[in-house]
Amino acid sequence: MTILGPVKTLYLDIFSGISGDMFLGSMIDLGVDFDALETELQKLKLEGYTLSANRRQKCAIDGVKFDVHLM
Repeated sequence: MTILGPVKTLYLDIFSGISGDMFLGSMIDLGVDFDALETELQKLKLEGYTLSANRRQKCAIDGVKFDVHLM
């Protein structure tokens, strides 16, 4: 029996496009560190926005809701 290590490849079937907020929410849900993402985005020197990521449930589906709030 072979025990596999962590998966390092993710395939996205985005035949009709992909929403940035939903993509980032799913990446955070998979384990991407929100604080690290925020730190990297601060390097762009953009102002007038804040980020939020919160676990939500809608119609019995759990996930992470990612938002960019413009000030």
